[in-house]
Amino acid sequence: MKLQKEVIKWPDEEERKPISAWIKHAHGFVNCVGLIYGTLFPLAFAPSQNLEDYFTRKGNYAIKGLFICDDTTKITWMEMGWPGSVQANSDVYLSKEKYFGNKEFLLGDSAFSASSVMVPAFKKSPNANLSETRTYFNTRLVKVQIKSECCIGLLKAWFQCFQGH
Repeated sequence: MKLQKEVIKWPDEEERKPISAWIKHAHGFVNCVGLIYGTLFPLAFAPSQNLEDYFTRKGNYAIKGLFICDDTTKITWMEMGWPGSVQANSDVYLSKEKYFGNKEFLLGDSAFSASSVMVPAFKKSPNANLSETRTYFNTRLVKVQIKSECCIGLLKAWFQCFQGH
């Protein structure tokens, strides 16, 4: 039996069509071609240089990872290691025209910034509740966004060292 080597690669235009069609059919988001999620991968010890860039709000050191998956939880893009905003430094974000067709976009949680190719959940301000419309949108988004969380969960389950201490 020959094992096929899987490669993480951004889907071309023809490969994005069924992803978009499934997400539209199942969740109502037209032209969505992926689900984006950021996570931290803990480091065993502090880096020897620029350690403040890797210090997290949880009080440990970690490398940031950015993952995009499709409707089947298959990883289609990943970038690792950027201090600061992984999204702002990502090639997918910086070179949008190479990755997205007309009106195509990604769905993400409220940690992401909105752009022409990124539709994040609405953030709730500390002093006010979200409107009914925004709450409805976030509820719809969470139902599809769970795929990206499952994707990262599977990755961390396969590679236990990514889970931290």
